[in-house]
Amino acid sequence: MKKILLVLTIFFTFIQNDALAQISAQDIVLKMGRGINLGNTLSAPIEGNWADPVKKSYFEDVANAGFKTVRIPIRFDKHTTALSEVNYTGNNGEYAGSISDYSIDKSYLDRIEEVISWALEYKLYAIIDVHGDKWFWESFKPNSEYYKTGNDLKAAIDRFRAIWTAISQRFSDYPGQLLFEIMNEPYFAMDAEQVNQTNIDILKIIRKTNPTRNIIITGGGKNSWETVMTIKQELLNSDSFLIATFHYYKPNHFTKSSREGFDDFEWGTDEDKAQIDLNFEAVANWSKSNNTPVLLGEFGADNEGGYNYYKKKYKGFGGPTKESRERYYEYLANKAIDLGFCFTVWDAGEKSSKTIYLASSRSWVENIKKAVLGNNSISTNEFQNNLNCTVFPNPCTGTLHIISNTEVKWVNIYNTKGVLVINKSKNIFNVDLGELSPGFYYIAVYFKDNRKKVFKILKTG
Repeated sequence: MKKILLVLTIFFTFIQNDALAQISAQDIVLKMGRGINLGNTLSAPIEGNWADPVKKSYFEDVANAGFKTVRIPIRFDKHTTALSEVNYTGNNGEYAGSISDYSIDKSYLDRIEEVISWALEYKLYAIIDVHGDKWFWESFKPNSEYYKTGNDLKAAIDRFRAIWTAISQRFSDYPGQLLFEIMNEPYFAMDAEQVNQTNIDILKIIRKTNPTRNIIITGGGKNSWETVMTIKQELLNSDSFLIATFHYYKPNHFTKSSREGFDDFEWGTDEDKAQIDLNFEAVANWSKSNNTPVLLGEFGADNEGGYNYYKKKYKGFGGPTKESRERYYEYLANKAIDLGFCFTVWDAGEKSSKTIYLASSRSWVENIKKAVLGNNSISTNEFQNNLNCTVFPNPCTGTLHIISNTEVKWVNIYNTKGVLVINKSKNIFNVDLGELSPGFYYIAVYFKDNRKKVFKILKTG
């Protein structure tokens, strides 16, 4: 009865938005927009180990700030039947286990459901992200303590399948505003084929009870922006409700600069931004070619100066300058939205090295919140539409001209694979395309106030 009332409450919360109708992957990514991670909470071994247990007020504050989505990393290993408790080897050494050997604590599923219901109550999109269960993905990694072969590996696979069976069944009646993310960062332990096979296996389980729920997947073998490019084409073609995801913490010497030996505290040069452009636009081109929308699932940089908000003091190794950290968050967030991605910025609370929300005071690191939300939650498109900037002629055979009412800092031109082919910071308003081969290109015009406008152009002749 309690679950029925809970589902009915969520239904009536969303019914005006036709929440139970099918939502295409492309449409939901546009609606999810700018989001945040509830990091280090349910993804800790036990909730409360790494951050205070989550309260309903968290989702109220997130929604009031202007975020549209919450990614909820969740760890299951401490709440699932242990492999050591199961006899999965037969008398003749054959595998004798099954998914039914494993169960998830009902009280833990109840807690997850409570948290999900809070997010949906505040009309947020919510992502169940299986996160921190490295006992599974590192079963495939030879140098890991979790490495397994033979029957032991088969048992680990069944245990992981059991987790997704329980999730799928428990949340099958929930509206489309709830998404599932199969694995978090498996690419550090699994190759492309291993991740692909796992995605196929888990999708079969999910689709038995959730035939049109949008599912977030990643690839294997390569990390960061390259991981989406390892997702198998046959998988993308097999399901119409898939969203690809990648994480971005580059350059590491800046984003991890509160650690010893990572001592680059400044970010924001033209070269810094050009590297982001190149990587993100490669993902955007992959997205278009494969008709698969994209979630930037995590990004972030260490706290200003290495500050710890819980201990209220600076660490001993320094960290990003306040201005550089703000520029980094703003640039990545706006870049993602510009390219049609949605995102969930990484935040792990006030005890962590990457902090945005402080649960103890229900407050924010204000400059970073504003940077991530795009100038007080003004959408990037609205922000860009205030720019009076034109490029002509288009199509163009020789020189491309730029007219702008806002001071231009530099101009980049990329081919359709995301490769930078022209960079200009002098004589900006007349760009010679003469040496480029005929075809389509993207020109990104960067302004002194950190805004940017992108045009698609056709080079002819």
